This record gives sequence, C-alpha cells and structure tokens, in this order.
Amino acid sequence: MPRLFVTLSLCALLALTGGCATLGIDNPFGPGEDTRQSQLLGVPFPAGMSLSADHSRVNGGEGVEVAFGQVTSSTVAQGLFNSLQAAGWQLRLQQSRAGKGISVYENGERMAVVVVESQTVQTVATICAGNRLPDGSMLSLPGGGSSAGGESGDSEGGFGTPAADAPPVGTSESWGAPSSGGLQERAL
Repeated sequence: MPRLFVTLSLCALLALTGGCATLGIDNPFGPGEDTRQSQLLGVPFPAGMSLSADHSRVNGGEGVEVAFGQVTSSTVAQGLFNSLQAAGWQLRLQQSRAGKGISVYENGERMAVVVVESQTVQTVATICAGNRLPDGSMLSLPGGGSSAGGESGDSEGGFGTPAADAPPVGTSESWGAPSSGGLQERAL
C-alpha cells in the first residue's frame, strides 16, 4: 500500500510540474502570465498581475498599459516603485488616498504616470508613458485641434469646443433619480 501511495504522489507531482497540456492545466510552478514585463517601462509587473491586452495600447514606446490581479494596491505600488528605481526611473510626484495612488516617474526624456487602484475584487494598475514634451509645447486636443489662447480647431466637441448637442451655456442637465442623488452638470 505505501508503494502505491508513493507512485500516485509522484505521478500527481509530475502532472502538475509538466503542465498537462492535453488536459488544459497550466503549470502552477511556471512563469505564466504573472511575470509579464511592461513594454512601456521595461520592468516586470509585480507577481500576481496580468497584462490586459484588450485595454492596453502601445505604439513606439508610448501609450497605455493596464494590468490587473488579486494583489493589494500597496503591494503593487511598492513592487512597481522598486522595479522602476532599479531600472533608473526617478519618482517625481506621488499622491495617495485609501485604495488609490498616483505616481509620476522620470527617466531621462521619458515620463510615466502610474495609477494603482483597488477595486472590489482586484487591483488595477494603469501605466501611461511617453517622451517629455519640450517647454512651451501646445496642448494637442483629440480630433486634431490644438489649444492656442483658449481657441480650438476641433469641431467634434473636444476640450475647446462644445458639442453640437450640448445644452446652451447657463443651463443644467441631470442624470439618474433625484432622490438617489443622481448627477447634475452645469455649464460654467
């Protein structure tokens, strides 16, 4: 009987370490998705975090990456801080409150903003990175417009121009039930 137990234990251990690809079981001791590296920052995500390809957009070293996992937000923030410091990134600004932290890092001409937010079941880390703009740069608005003295060439209702269906200035618009405290927007 002990020989049968030892044989079954060894078979189970081999099945787990081998991955059992034909059964669709991943290797629990292998790297998996949790050790993915950030393309924008060049550092690994903290253990337990996975990259969301659906929510990430990277183009030539600039863009946004979103990672998620069942890890505490403080663990994610500290893990990213340690990895970034080791890779030469310097912390330039950090603000936090319960469950959410925003950090700005700099590495030469590159800048990165890391937002770590604790949600109901998991923690989400959003990383925005790109090259620093020169001093005196103009604001580039969505839709191709630019900001110069508060004017915009954007005709699609971007930051500088109200959308065609926007309420006239001085009116307000409400959403949701007033008894539940809904939302109200007022043009200033």
